[in-house]
Amino acid sequence: MKNFTEDLFPTRFNQCPEEKEVMKSSISMRLPGKISDPRSVCSLGAFGIAWLAAGLLTLAGCSSGGGSSSKPQVGAIAFTDVNGTPQKTAPTSLTVGQGIYVDVNLTNDPQLLGADWSVTCGSAPPPGTPLPPGQPQDESCGTFTPAHTISGPIPSYVIDGKGYVAFYTAPAATPKQGVVTLFASSTVDHTRFTSVTLTIGGLPISVGFAPAAPSVLGVNATVQLKAALTNDATNAGVNWSVLCGSTACGSFSATQTISGVITTYTAPAAIPNGGTVKVTATSVADPTKAVSSTIQIVPISISVTPQTLSVGTAATTSLIATVAHDGANKGADWSVACTNTKTPGSCGTITAHTMSGAEATYTAPSVTDIAVGSTIVITATSTADSTKSATATVTTIQGDFVAGLAQAAHEPLRGALVTLYAAMTSDTALSPSTNANNVSAVTTAMTDSKGGFSIPYGYECPKPDAQMYLVSTGGNAGSGINPDLSLLAALGPCSHLDATRFVINEATTVAAVYALSGFMKDAQTVGSASASPVGMVAAFSTAADLVDVTSGVVHTHTVSGIGVIPRPKINTLANLLSACAKTAGSAVGDGSACDRLFRATNPGATTSTQASNTLQALLDLVQKATGSLNHHASLETLYELAASSSSFGPAISANPDDWTLSVQFPNGTGGQELNAAGISFTKFMTTEGAPFIDPAGNVWIRGNGNATTEFVGGASYARDPQALIPTIAATETLP
Repeated sequence: MKNFTEDLFPTRFNQCPEEKEVMKSSISMRLPGKISDPRSVCSLGAFGIAWLAAGLLTLAGCSSGGGSSSKPQVGAIAFTDVNGTPQKTAPTSLTVGQGIYVDVNLTNDPQLLGADWSVTCGSAPPPGTPLPPGQPQDESCGTFTPAHTISGPIPSYVIDGKGYVAFYTAPAATPKQGVVTLFASSTVDHTRFTSVTLTIGGLPISVGFAPAAPSVLGVNATVQLKAALTNDATNAGVNWSVLCGSTACGSFSATQTISGVITTYTAPAAIPNGGTVKVTATSVADPTKAVSSTIQIVPISISVTPQTLSVGTAATTSLIATVAHDGANKGADWSVACTNTKTPGSCGTITAHTMSGAEATYTAPSVTDIAVGSTIVITATSTADSTKSATATVTTIQGDFVAGLAQAAHEPLRGALVTLYAAMTSDTALSPSTNANNVSAVTTAMTDSKGGFSIPYGYECPKPDAQMYLVSTGGNAGSGINPDLSLLAALGPCSHLDATRFVINEATTVAAVYALSGFMKDAQTVGSASASPVGMVAAFSTAADLVDVTSGVVHTHTVSGIGVIPRPKINTLANLLSACAKTAGSAVGDGSACDRLFRATNPGATTSTQASNTLQALLDLVQKATGSLNHHASLETLYELAASSSSFGPAISANPDDWTLSVQFPNGTGGQELNAAGISFTKFMTTEGAPFIDPAGNVWIRGNGNATTEFVGGASYARDPQALIPTIAATETLP
């Protein structure tokens, strides 16, 4: 059987033999298979019939003379919807990333090959300019899907525009020159094409400072600037520039940055004409978009507060340097100098560098390092501009009246109230301005985070030789505020306190309470209007024999070097207080370390009469140091409590028979001085074994030969000095 086309158009194929093969090729390319039966034409469907009709029209156009057909003609590009329906108004521009449907009609397309789509960036070339053969799709100018379509118009029997319509997607970024040209070229002959030019625009680029540029900047100062861009699709960033009324307007560390990246601007070394500079960030992608800021260039200035100050000897104080127009916030460098010092260069120390507005700490020299009338100058110099500085003058170096550390269990005692007291005697006249409810108190201070306290000058001694002592109450040694904690330190004559550092701890408390027990009623009452001044001096001297009050460490020998101090027992008593001191206190009957201490030191007392703080508890113990009848368990409890703490050592290793403190003076000491008060034991050695009470309330008992024992505060022990005689054999082994 003949081919369907030859059967259908025998005359045409005979008249136009040159079109026979073209028609066969065209139909076989476009139809799903060969048609072997004319009756099967209905099975082609709308799409196949369209191509068949196109083939018939091609054959019908054959000239009788056998001449060649004319070249394809490409119609104008039409903008449509997805079904190929033309838009009422053809667009002239698109935004970046926007899409649109297009189609095109071709005539004189004998093989029905349709059109190929392409796009270039820029305007359309002059009419007649040929396109490069097989021009590839440039995605930076946009894309077509598909890149080939059938020639329109779309037949009415076609239900959608598939195959006839292409979808153009504009590029994601604005192309060069801001325009693209769409091309529809004949597939059979690319020299036959049509084009349309569209403007591709995005949202307009905007430029801003983030954060805002400063309005004022010091000369030579630096500041970090950052430009933030929106709709900068290519992320091209900005170019930085600066203008002013002079040639030197400053500089940038980077003259081009992308959005959000910092450049550092350095102001000019001198103020420019007009006093300002104009800093500008200009979009690289769109130079019509920029942001500018005018900055006033001013000299850096610096000030120091306070400008004059008085500071205690070896004490600290704070100063603040404020650096204005310090654009880079480099702050200030500090130095200190002085004149007329006893030791040149000993002017104190100060923090080396601070930021503007931050505190610098100045530490004054000691009294021995600076002469009266010396001048100390503290200087703050701008780090950014060393030609700018400010000074403060220390007009007075004044030593503290009393200063030192409060400790409990060797930990800083924070937030404790430290009170300076004067012991009362018949020869002491207290200032009428003192507190009527606490007549022996001179002044108070609170301890800091390191346990330090400082009582400055400004308070007069009741008398130069008035005996002074410190009491610390409350405070936190690490477990919380302890309201049961009270510690004592015997300082000595008021005239000797200048610029001396003292320690208040459990050891100083043991020494002071035992030595002063003959004069004590409580912490606030040491001595009375009838107390002997000589006895009071002797009692404070005894305390100095036992413990070094400047370090809080127990001595091994008396100040004279003759007497042997019961160091292990004093350390054990200090540990007894530490057991309570390192806690947060107690409630009556709660069985805590403090509660057990208060009950064991006065076993016969009721809850209303027993001690309520560590100092009073120790004073109760001194009065019962030789034991209480039928209360031996209390002494054992005290040792158990002491053994639970190891803050002080060496300590005794077994429960003692009593809690007396005896200082041993061995044989061969003759009539030498026994203690810091200058008391000689020879005057008490009239009868072997007979007790003698000295003016301080210490009980002396002579043993064999010249060996003598001093019971510190012995007159307070059960108010019976004779009771001390049997305790001599039971005293601890000498170190």
